[in-house]
Amino acid sequence: MASNAISDITDEFLVCQVCLEDFKHPKVLPCLHTFCQPCLEKLLATEPVGKLDCPTCRQDVSLPQNGAQGLKSNFLVGKLRDILQQQPQQQPKGETSPAREDGVPCTVCEAGNSAQFYCVECTDYLCESCNKVHRGFKMSRAHKVVTVQDLRSGKAAADLRARETSKCEDHNELNKFYCDTCHRVICLHCVVTAHKDHQYVEIEKAAEREGAKIKAKLTTVKNTADLHQNWIQDLQSVKDEWSSQVQRTEEQIRKQVNSIIEAAKKVGNDRIAQLRVMNAAREKQLQAAIEAAEMDLVSARSCVQFTDNVLEYGSPAELMSVAGELTERLDQTANEKKADKAEMAKDLVNLTVEPSTYNVEQEVSKLVGEITKTLIPMLSSPPTLTTQVRPNMVISKDGGSLKRIKVVGENRVGQFQSLESLAVTAEGDIVATDYGNSRLQFWGKDGSFKKKVDLRFKPCCVAALTNGELLVTGDGHKIHVLDKQGRESRVIQVTGAAEKDEHTVGIAVDGLGRIIVTIGHQVFKLSPSGDVMMRIGGKDQGQQHFGSFLRVAVNSRNQIIVSDWHKDKMMMFDPSGRYLFTCGSPGSGPGQLYSPHCVITDSEDDIIVADFCNHRVSLFSRDGTFIRHVLTKTEHSLRGPMGLAVTCDGHLIVSESKTINFFL
Repeated sequence: MASNAISDITDEFLVCQVCLEDFKHPKVLPCLHTFCQPCLEKLLATEPVGKLDCPTCRQDVSLPQNGAQGLKSNFLVGKLRDILQQQPQQQPKGETSPAREDGVPCTVCEAGNSAQFYCVECTDYLCESCNKVHRGFKMSRAHKVVTVQDLRSGKAAADLRARETSKCEDHNELNKFYCDTCHRVICLHCVVTAHKDHQYVEIEKAAEREGAKIKAKLTTVKNTADLHQNWIQDLQSVKDEWSSQVQRTEEQIRKQVNSIIEAAKKVGNDRIAQLRVMNAAREKQLQAAIEAAEMDLVSARSCVQFTDNVLEYGSPAELMSVAGELTERLDQTANEKKADKAEMAKDLVNLTVEPSTYNVEQEVSKLVGEITKTLIPMLSSPPTLTTQVRPNMVISKDGGSLKRIKVVGENRVGQFQSLESLAVTAEGDIVATDYGNSRLQFWGKDGSFKKKVDLRFKPCCVAALTNGELLVTGDGHKIHVLDKQGRESRVIQVTGAAEKDEHTVGIAVDGLGRIIVTIGHQVFKLSPSGDVMMRIGGKDQGQQHFGSFLRVAVNSRNQIIVSDWHKDKMMMFDPSGRYLFTCGSPGSGPGQLYSPHCVITDSEDDIIVADFCNHRVSLFSRDGTFIRHVLTKTEHSLRGPMGLAVTCDGHLIVSESKTINFFL
């Protein structure tokens, strides 16, 4: 997580949104919104007994028997405020911070002395005298005390983050255990009393276990927030177009009315009135949809921010105190109202008039034409789209070595002939494009052979979709779509490629179901149905001047990574095709590439590339900075890596020409 995330901590997380003041006894609701306990009690006094709606998202809240007091406390709020207050403040030139000039007053004594120390546990500023007294007491002797100077410089930020705030409400002791039986954090006294016969573990182990699950779910929710944003943009685009659409339809109606007898004018005006009434209802419908989508976006972003704060600044106990609600909210947000959006998209219509060929007075109504409804193509598929299967693995950045644990095809002559590409299906099976043998081969996650599918062409690359389908390239300007059984269900023809003799090579699918495919020097973005939405690259295109053999990948933000075999580099583009940066350069040194082959991203959007002629696999950050060589010829006996994928159980698999290697 980015270290500058402190700038994202806003009043939404530090101020109660009911009283708009600092939290007093903050309580967190199942929807992850936090409010003062007194504020919740006041709201409860005005509602039916036992009923409460979240003031922010209006979600129903099931209250415990003792009401608002029984809700979980948000111990993280105080720590976040302390951390934010201790960040160095930028001062305008020539001005001096009052705290630097006058000093911070001691918050313990009444003498008004300037404080030189800060107790992390007590959250008190201490002067020299009070610090000596503080250290003299047995109960505070072991407290972590830092200097005010270290606070101002940010050196003590780690101490503030590590401060434990979660205490048992029954015994006022630090919560150091997690009860798997009761699903709550507990202190040592709880262990030997009320929970002595329960299953419990140390809080650190429980946090490590649950934190990994939450991080995996968080990636999905962040992508869901992007889908909400794109959905709002699509709706707004249609709304902006509707006014001109209505104007064009109205002009068409008037033109028809003016071409017939005077009696037809009345019918024409009636049709215009009908059109405007229908448009008013439609505008109201769309506005309601936009407002609902905006609320979904706010909820998703709030969920992401809360989760980021807990994972970044929360101690294990703090994380575990909200782990249940957090997991439930992440699941709920990831799937929120998708069905409603899909249903609503079916009702969004354009208004046109159907002209008539009759020219007699009795048929005036038909001459003017009827207003018809037609579906808007761009909204026929709302955010619930089939996307590419994504890895849930994060490649270590600290230099930890991977070990080869299995090799497939090593002792069987002719089993593989040029394994160009790998993919992992939603069921966890491994698919390899066996280019030389004109077939796909399927393997279980344990390396056991499952089946082969013979093709009429030499397959180059394959992408596995979440609905079980496979997209296969290598046959002219076509993308072959195979079902779960490996049978061809349809063929997508890519139009507009400059190189007629080149064939489709690289293939990927973004989070909105749009297909990214390469042909020769060009990269195409297609709609799910196969219509060309965007082209990138070509010969003599400046920053978009590619070689003729390209592989592609997309990350969770729908950015496009292009691996260029001939130019020994990778390039990043945003979803609209705007060039962002280049990573890698020709050569064999750290961060350099020599004929890069397949490229993928991990769950943190870091880039993993098969550096074919350097006989290694390299890792770059999502901003293009070289991190390290993950696999090498010297350490792992790697020779000409081609395909890359990550299995469902976290193995990095790499194909060479005639073998598939499993690393862990």
